[in-house]
Amino acid sequence: MQRPERQSDPQADAPDHDEAGHEAAHVNGETEAADPQRDYQRCFIALVPDVATRDALSAIPVPPAARRVPYEQLHLTVTFIGALPLDKSAALIDAITREAVPLELAPVAKIEHWPGASHPRLTVATLAMSDEFVALDWRVRSTMIALGLPVDARAFRPHVTLARYRRDAAAVGHAADLPAALTARFEALTLYSSTLARNGARYRSLASAPVVYG
Repeated sequence: MQRPERQSDPQADAPDHDEAGHEAAHVNGETEAADPQRDYQRCFIALVPDVATRDALSAIPVPPAARRVPYEQLHLTVTFIGALPLDKSAALIDAITREAVPLELAPVAKIEHWPGASHPRLTVATLAMSDEFVALDWRVRSTMIALGLPVDARAFRPHVTLARYRRDAAAVGHAADLPAALTARFEALTLYSSTLARNGARYRSLASAPVVYG
């Protein structure tokens, strides 16, 4: 079977709502059960970093003009879904939580400004692509296709957003160098929905599967 083809935009951010400049907040810090009364909006699937990884990423300097992503909101988006219909939410939750996610420690490759330092929208920590990331991407995309859900057109580019910029932000200098060899470790694969609020978007955890390391 051939891998599903997706159009790649080398300048586009991966689908973690960063382009919209929203901030996230977990609801009560816990996973919520699916609500049988409504569709879920602006859904996405993401890897949740552990405490040590959050500590290391939050210590990386960003330009003064940037709005740093709050510590508890750091994540690595695997795919953006959009609206999740009620009649497919239970099946997607079952597929995500059916088994653990095997990963290896992921080296952080570099810090970058996206799409570039001359007109920054994001400062991100990019992670090296691995066989495990490819397998996770395939697993999630295949599930989406099987359930008749839309597959995001943008190529999977593993990264964690560290900071965001206003649309009219001025040019910034070179991104920070990594202070030392840094690897990222994740503790869960989580399905989120988000709701726009006065101070940004509130992220709600709907379901999670644990990440396991060999």
